[in-house]
Amino acid sequence: MSPTWVNGEPGGSFALDDAAIWAGMGVFESLRTVKRVVFRLEAHLDRLAQSVAWMGWTWDRGAVTRELLNLAAASEHEQKLNVLITAQQRLVAAVPLDLSRVGAPVRCATVPLQAVAWLPGFVKHTSRAAWLLAVREASRRLAEPVDEVIWVDERGCWTEANRSNLIAVRDGVVHTPPLDGRILEGVTRAFVIEAAVAGRIPVVEGPVFGAGRWDELYLCSTLKDLAPVTRLDGGPAPGSGPVGAEIGLQMDRIRSA
Repeated sequence: MSPTWVNGEPGGSFALDDAAIWAGMGVFESLRTVKRVVFRLEAHLDRLAQSVAWMGWTWDRGAVTRELLNLAAASEHEQKLNVLITAQQRLVAAVPLDLSRVGAPVRCATVPLQAVAWLPGFVKHTSRAAWLLAVREASRRLAEPVDEVIWVDERGCWTEANRSNLIAVRDGVVHTPPLDGRILEGVTRAFVIEAAVAGRIPVVEGPVFGAGRWDELYLCSTLKDLAPVTRLDGGPAPGSGPVGAEIGLQMDRIRSA
């Protein structure tokens, strides 16, 4: 089976005059498989539906579901699955999941948030050149590699990273920024909260002040799971600890259930 479906055709051709290529007018989801099962499929599709609706487009959720399930079943190895929706086209593709990124330490830099009023943070869009260039500029400024930037608002609160949600721990309590319209409603963020609750770990969804004292610090996403932040703005960061370890155990337990 072809690892790519375009407009319902295995191995089909994607029209190159699409505005997703020339103007970044596309929305997408990145999913992963766990033992040939698409993990949290409906949660990802719900979020994709929200992005598509905001753009004012239509899509065939049933067809995308079938294509994802077919790709997941076709490989005995863990897969990264990508869905791209544009005004006229859809693309569903599979590539091997880079397992070296799962739970691996990340290096971050803080950057002032520059929100766009007419493009809310819950839309997972493809116009991401500025985000990637922010990582490149932070690496240049700090003279060391940076994996992701953490956006900081005018109050000094961390909001999210350019490809991840943020999880901070202080005195045994998990803190994560609220879903206030400025950040992506992360599927793994919700999974981390579920795992924390299962492990009887208190969770606070509220402002996370960058100037605060944090015992543990993580980014979380579908492709990296719960990844400790070990470098921040050119210096050491809290990284992992016992709370994150317990959450990881609960995540594994839930996945295996």
